[in-house]
Amino acid sequence: MISLKELTKELDDLMFYDKNLHVSEIDIHMANGLVYKGEENISKIGFGVSASVELFKKAIESDCQALIVHHAFNFPLGVKYDKLFQDRFTYLVKNNLSLFGYHFLLDSHPEIGHNVQIIKNLGGKVEKPFLHGGDPWGFFGTVDNLSISEVKDIFANKFSPNMTIYPYGPKVIKKVVAISGRGTPIPSDIQYLINNKVDLFITGEDSEWIREIFHEVGIHYIAGGHYHTERFGLLAMEKILKEKLSVKTEFIELINNV
Repeated sequence: MISLKELTKELDDLMFYDKNLHVSEIDIHMANGLVYKGEENISKIGFGVSASVELFKKAIESDCQALIVHHAFNFPLGVKYDKLFQDRFTYLVKNNLSLFGYHFLLDSHPEIGHNVQIIKNLGGKVEKPFLHGGDPWGFFGTVDNLSISEVKDIFANKFSPNMTIYPYGPKVIKKVVAISGRGTPIPSDIQYLINNKVDLFITGEDSEWIREIFHEVGIHYIAGGHYHTERFGLLAMEKILKEKLSVKTEFIELINNV
């Protein structure tokens, strides 16, 4: 058992990898840290992709006193009543369940982030941040001469069963970009990929116009599912906390194939 204060410090030390990074300015809508302070004594921590009342219920049923997610929830823009926010927050309060959310920091983390872990699952080496909207949401990586069919096999049981693959790149893949979730590039990003000689782009969600863009520029594209591509960093975080802290842990699945 540990205290909430100890867990908060451990997470701050682990997740805030760059003290000069203005996280609150980069990620103005999602939490990166403690969202709700609940039970002081923690014997079990739950992990999940997206906050919801259903996920909270599963955490309580699993006897968790704290829950760590990638997507916390949006606070109302104004001061008037917001049913979705109030229902979710009320559940946390009534059940004394602490909630932590790490949005940008789980995408951008250079060691345990989703995108670094995706590259490592390919046996790859992380190269440098991939800038999306000017900020380091993803990563470039190099891999050892993989084919698109080998990549598909590696992620067959880790990405969504609805995974989208556009196999338009070279036979031999040497350079990849991973940017989880809704990291679909806009047309102005494509020259950035070409300039960096990217062979494969991996993200979570697909968009209608993407197929022909990647067809025309000759780059492989995989949309592995928003949910599934954003499990990787949480699983890496769970492993670290389980090894370092005197607590039980559980990854709580609320699978969404999107």
